[in-house]
Amino acid sequence: MNKKIFLGLGCALFSLNAANVEISEAYARASVPNNKNSAILLKIKNKANTDISIIAANNDNSSYTELHTHKHENGMMKMVKVDKLLIPANSSLELKPGSDHIMLFDLKEPLKAGTSVKLELKFDDGDSKMIENIIVKELKPMKKMNNK
Repeated sequence: MNKKIFLGLGCALFSLNAANVEISEAYARASVPNNKNSAILLKIKNKANTDISIIAANNDNSSYTELHTHKHENGMMKMVKVDKLLIPANSSLELKPGSDHIMLFDLKEPLKAGTSVKLELKFDDGDSKMIENIIVKELKPMKKMNNK
């Protein structure tokens, strides 16, 4: 088999990973007064036989978006930025309060309950997925994190 054709097929198969990703239960937290940040939480299922990672997220409602998790350090819970969120092969990952999540920083306008936002997820295979109509929910405030 011609190497060019073989390499081309390999790339085509590799780029199908994000097509095997299923998003459910996505929602954004309504922003609170005097706070220009929010979070998006969701469940993501990887139906592929290979691991896939979210390496970036983008949206139109904030100046910048980051992937985050929480870590225990010196007896304190701390929110930290991460380079990627791994979804193992044939498994799921839940982005939830106090765990992995997507942060929206410097909101352009407050997120109000009942409205919706969209989010683009970018994956390590070069693919991306747009999630439309993520409902904004009014939720109980999260406990303050030590961000040292």
